[in-house]
Amino acid sequence: MIVNTCLSRLWFLSTPGKGPRVAVLAAVALVAAVGPATAQEWSMSFYIQQAFPKQTNTNKQIEAINATFGSDFDTWDDVANLSIGTQLYHRVSDVLLVGGEFDYSRGSLDGTATVETEAGPAELAFEQKYSVFANLLFAAKYLPCRTCSTVVPFAYGALGVAYEKDTTTLTLRNEYLDEDLRVENDGWFPAYTAGIGLDLYPFANKAWYLEVGTAYYWGRLTHMVPASGSLAPAPEVEADTDSTGPNYWLGFGVKF
Repeated sequence: MIVNTCLSRLWFLSTPGKGPRVAVLAAVALVAAVGPATAQEWSMSFYIQQAFPKQTNTNKQIEAINATFGSDFDTWDDVANLSIGTQLYHRVSDVLLVGGEFDYSRGSLDGTATVETEAGPAELAFEQKYSVFANLLFAAKYLPCRTCSTVVPFAYGALGVAYEKDTTTLTLRNEYLDEDLRVENDGWFPAYTAGIGLDLYPFANKAWYLEVGTAYYWGRLTHMVPASGSLAPAPEVEADTDSTGPNYWLGFGVKF
């Protein structure tokens, strides 16, 4: 992840029409500025990550269901948002590594409640399931301390694309009622992240290391999607997956 002062430049490089040409020039200038690498090497890390996405509108929609039916379904603020990921870097200088990152997660919220209706007590069932949430990012890692060997601080930045696919269902049933709602949502969207962390070398074999870090992630998919079923408020509803928010991770890596 790249230091915060570089974020505005990364955003500028991602704008249509200017990105490819300016990005190449910026990368050449950055590599030239930090100097040649003392050793050409690769490193790969694997980690588990906890995220705290905003999901403001999604949570409001769940709260609206609770207000309408008198239920108490969890929102995304109430559950762990875990993902697994990997990064592959190539050292291009003493202080700069460049490469790629892939993150993957899936998860769901669900619950049932007995609610009162004009047709008597009925079972209300809710589920929102993310079958895929993935990031594919270009990443860079900056090592500001040239003399550090056991505890190595770093700054990190990445940008690329994310994809998510989710399905929301709501049913209301008893002997007389058979009502339902189904919303399917998926799409690609731009993603950016930046943060800091530490690589720790507690082993005699310096090829292996532990990694801890924290970052802030920007990514949001919002658009209109079809809604079906008797409980649908309209033929199309707004699907808003706002994954923006902080995260932290713990993992291990190896140099080769």
